[in-house]
Amino acid sequence: MKILMVFTGGTIGSTLQDGYIGLDSGKPYKLIESYKTRYGSDPDTEITTLEPVNFLSENSTGTYITAIVNAVLEHLDDGYDGIIVTHGTDTLQYTAAALGFALGTDSVPVCLVSSDYPVEDPDANGLINLHGAFAFIRSKAGRGAFVVYRNNPEDVTVIHRATKLIAHQTLSSELFSISDEIYGVIDEDGRFTPNPGYADNPDEAAPIPFTGLTDTCTKVMRIVPFPGMVYPDVPESVRCIIHESFHSGTINTASNDSRRFFDEMNSRGIRVYLTGITPGADYESTKLYSDLHIIPVPGISPIALYMKLWMTL
Repeated sequence: MKILMVFTGGTIGSTLQDGYIGLDSGKPYKLIESYKTRYGSDPDTEITTLEPVNFLSENSTGTYITAIVNAVLEHLDDGYDGIIVTHGTDTLQYTAAALGFALGTDSVPVCLVSSDYPVEDPDANGLINLHGAFAFIRSKAGRGAFVVYRNNPEDVTVIHRATKLIAHQTLSSELFSISDEIYGVIDEDGRFTPNPGYADNPDEAAPIPFTGLTDTCTKVMRIVPFPGMVYPDVPESVRCIIHESFHSGTINTASNDSRRFFDEMNSRGIRVYLTGITPGADYESTKLYSDLHIIPVPGISPIALYMKLWMTL
C-alpha cells in the first residue's frame, strides 16, 4: 500500500514547551515514529511525505487552504492508494470541506486527521485517528475526502464525509457530522463498518474546479442569531449571506430590525441563505421566509455552504 502523508502543522504537528503548544519542525517525522512504536511497522506500507505549509490551524486563511488543496490535487494521480493530510483541529472542517468539494466523490481516498492534544499526551487521539485513516484506506471502502476522528477513548473511530462536518461546540474538541450523518466506523481491529443510512448528496459527486481561494473571504458574510441581536452593516463587497438558525430552523422574523435588514438585502441583490433547515412541520415564524426573500438551504452545514460559496464566487 502506497500512502502520501501531507503534513500541515496543527496540534498533531506541535509540542508542549514552556507551558505553550507550538509548532515543531521535526514533529511530522516524529509522528510516524510514534505511530510505528504504538502500532508496529507494516512492511507492505510505503509512506512518502510532503509538507506544503506548517501553521497552527487557528491562523488559517484562504492562502493556507489553497496550498493544501493544490498539494493534494497535484499528487492525486501519482499512484497512491490513499492520501493522509494531518491538520489542526480548530479549522479542520473548513479545509476538509474545500477538499471534499474539490475532489468530488470518485478520487482515491483522502483522509484528514488531527489530534486534540500533542501526541505525547497519553489522552491524545492523534495516533488513534491516524491508525483509523490507514485502516480505512486499506479497506478500499470509500472514495473522495473524509475526516477520521475518535471523540473519546470509549467511542469507536468515526469516518466522516469531509463536507458534512459542523462546528465544534464551545470548549469541546469533539467532532460531529450534520444530523449525525456519518460515513461509517472503524473498530479496534481496523475493520470498517459502513453506516447503512448514509447517502452522498448527488450534487457533490462531480468536483468543483479549484482555482484557489483569496486570502480573506470578502464576498460571503455569516450571521449567527441570538436574542436581542442587531443586524450588522453589510460591506459593498458582499455578494451573499449565510444566516444560521436556531435548532428548529427558525429565526426572529417578527422584529422590525430583521425585516428592515432582509428588505435591504433584497434591494441590493444580496442573497440570504438560511441553514439549519430540516424536513418536517414548520413553525409559524417561518411563513415569512418567502416574503423576506430568505432562501432556505436544507441538509448542509454552515461551514460546508460557506466553503462552497467561497470556492464558486
